[in-house]
Amino acid sequence: MGATALLVTALAAPATAAPPTPGTATVWSAGAWKLVSWRSVPAGSADQGVATVSAPNGRDRIVLRGDGQIPARLRAEGWWHIGDPGSSNGYLLDAYQARSAKHAKLFALTAPDGRRSLWVHHTVPGEKINNSFAAVAPSGKWFVSGEWGRVSRLLVFPVPGSNRLAKRGRNLPLAATITLTRPVRNVQGCSFASPTTLICSTNDPYHDLFRTPQQLLSISLSRPVSGGPDLGTPTELGPVPQLTGCGAAETEGVDVHNGRLLLVTHQPDSCGGMVDLFTYRLKGTQQSIPSLTS
Repeated sequence: MGATALLVTALAAPATAAPPTPGTATVWSAGAWKLVSWRSVPAGSADQGVATVSAPNGRDRIVLRGDGQIPARLRAEGWWHIGDPGSSNGYLLDAYQARSAKHAKLFALTAPDGRRSLWVHHTVPGEKINNSFAAVAPSGKWFVSGEWGRVSRLLVFPVPGSNRLAKRGRNLPLAATITLTRPVRNVQGCSFASPTTLICSTNDPYHDLFRTPQQLLSISLSRPVSGGPDLGTPTELGPVPQLTGCGAAETEGVDVHNGRLLLVTHQPDSCGGMVDLFTYRLKGTQQSIPSLTS
């Protein structure tokens, strides 16, 4: 992985949450989540997603992901995009995307000891090539991914190393789909807040599906992910915050861990091309922010 620590002291100091212009106070909460701070991070190593990894010693670290981190070997093989990662029990799962001609997606699993294994999924008929995120279920046996554009489903895969359906050297199979009760658009990241609740971030520029564009969504599942068909009910929590005055920032990945929600947005190049990392907490809770790594 070649993880390199980013010193928190080198980052812009976290800002307190105060609306930059009148009439925008609604962006500072999202359902039960309250925005408490944000900081700016260089885009190259953070412009796609975020995950919290819990080490065996119990310490947490925040891992940021950006297209600048794609290993040269994978890029040479055609994997040009990295998505929002997921994590469970100290394992980190990265999602890579290729051009449509490859008809495949790549997932990279990094163990707590740093060992990394690569798993290829060959798309099935009707499956879009996009691979925007990997959200690992609390059980650690299944993960959820998504496609792009306007969709009415999420995809379920077995987690390599902890699920017998994932066999080394073979195609990583699509195990099931989660049918959504209403469509969603341009989902950039999802993370489990509980065994039956996903929090997702969208870069949806329109407001025909929900009240506002670029939403934070809660998707309630009918049961914990188990590898079989499931039903998901999306609910809008609130809009993704916008801090710049030079165009809308692109929504990126999201992470939920122990009552804390992290959200990444990528500022337009005309604003400097930085990444904003927003921190929410469940209302009435307190939690410190771990160190950042890439």
